[in-house]
Amino acid sequence: MNTAEFLQITSAVVPDRTALVCGDKRETFEQMADRVNRLANWLASVGAGPDKPVGAMSTNSVEFVEAYYAAAKIGATFVPLNYRAKQEELTYMINTSDVAVLFVGKRYLDLVAALKPTLTSVEHYVCFDKAVEGMPGLPDILAAASPDEPFVDVDESRPTVLIYTSGTTSVPKGVALSYLNLSVYVTNTMSPADPGEAPDVTLLSVPIFHVAGVTPIMSSVWGGRTLAILPQFDPELWMKAVEKEKVTHSFVVPTMLKRIMDHPDFSKYDLSSLKLITYGAAPMPYEVVSKAVDVFSCGLMNAYGQTESTSTMTFLGPDDHNIPKEPGPEREKKLHRLRSVGRGMDDIVIAIMDPDNNTLPAGEEGEICVMGSRIMSEYHKQAEATSAAIQDGWLHTGDVGYLDEDGYLFITGRKKDLIIRGGENISTGEIEAVLEGHDTVEEAAVIGVPDVEWGEVIKAILVPEQGAKIDPLALTAYVKEKLASYKAPAYYAVVAELPRNPMGKVLKTELRKTHGHPQDDL
Repeated sequence: MNTAEFLQITSAVVPDRTALVCGDKRETFEQMADRVNRLANWLASVGAGPDKPVGAMSTNSVEFVEAYYAAAKIGATFVPLNYRAKQEELTYMINTSDVAVLFVGKRYLDLVAALKPTLTSVEHYVCFDKAVEGMPGLPDILAAASPDEPFVDVDESRPTVLIYTSGTTSVPKGVALSYLNLSVYVTNTMSPADPGEAPDVTLLSVPIFHVAGVTPIMSSVWGGRTLAILPQFDPELWMKAVEKEKVTHSFVVPTMLKRIMDHPDFSKYDLSSLKLITYGAAPMPYEVVSKAVDVFSCGLMNAYGQTESTSTMTFLGPDDHNIPKEPGPEREKKLHRLRSVGRGMDDIVIAIMDPDNNTLPAGEEGEICVMGSRIMSEYHKQAEATSAAIQDGWLHTGDVGYLDEDGYLFITGRKKDLIIRGGENISTGEIEAVLEGHDTVEEAAVIGVPDVEWGEVIKAILVPEQGAKIDPLALTAYVKEKLASYKAPAYYAVVAELPRNPMGKVLKTELRKTHGHPQDDL
């Protein structure tokens, strides 16, 4: 199934229902379908298609969502770009994915202008907002393009979206998710639009370059929901949108949920329309979820997934968040399960495996592996990484954990050395390489340490150059010059040497034991 059919079907079933809302801009499904057809016809006229992907660099917007559907209609892979990435990373993503048409939000015109000399595949640039020098504007394109329905035979095994995510090296990995991957996910988790029911409203507040931003733009359209779009997350704007648009469903990362609850005006907003808040993408501090259980009257759901698995693999549902008030075994069991990520989705098989890929019994810790029709097809142009991640049909997540006797999954660590800060995957290797490029640092090892607001923050354990003195402020500024600011260490420690195994590999498990607390150890 082509995911563009979600819009085609829903616009026929509930044409007058509001599809997209962003600020003062509102569109019905019929209007959205017309604009998507026009854009799809223009894309085809300039050569975009299965071998010429379409990219976008922008904050969330109505136009961003429409650009995805227009690309899908003509079988062009859509590449939503992380505008927080550094120029070198963006150049790599755009060139490696062979983006031929690049849509740009006005906020990023200067960034794209700086990138242009390094981009080898882009043939057409379009500004989402209006025509600017060297770029046509989307409004002018839509006004001139044909509204006819384009018909393109699309291979559902081909990638419909390419999402770049941080890996264990400094090179981003492009996760190729096919039309089939996303069709299976959406149709298994959402009922189609029903003209006889009042529509729910989904609030999109995570960036579309995350899988948690990609899936709502499909599931809400298939389900006939109104998608209320926040360009970027802000706790007060989130609450205002919930109140104004009568939002029923929203996904947030733990950092966002904490900021919402901690906002001084939290109690002033009417959030009673909410039916379900889903949280995930990073470890949820126990104290945050415990508070959420108390302050929200709606259902809560913890969703654990990866880009490579087309989003959610397990979920801890609303009933699991309903904690009995009376002391006793049932209360203690449910409180303990709040530390889990719930049980597997119906279309996913979960196994805990040892290093030899043997399945382990309940209670034993090993790597979390999953199998199902939603597993990515590949890491784009990274065959070695793909074969390491997918073995005999099993996706090796790199996360470590165990299943209890009732099938609840508990995550205890990560085999892949990543830090997840506020939902952002951060490679430790790239930070270590930058730190070791500083004149005062001989060796560096980076770990994640717990943080109530961000889930995890970065701590660097350093061996200084002989006679050198470590200056944390200078090092932080240095890292921010080289990498995105959220990749800079929050804490530092200085040691005479790093612990290593006989093969010379740094023993980060030992470093976490001795330095895994959120404070400087200078």
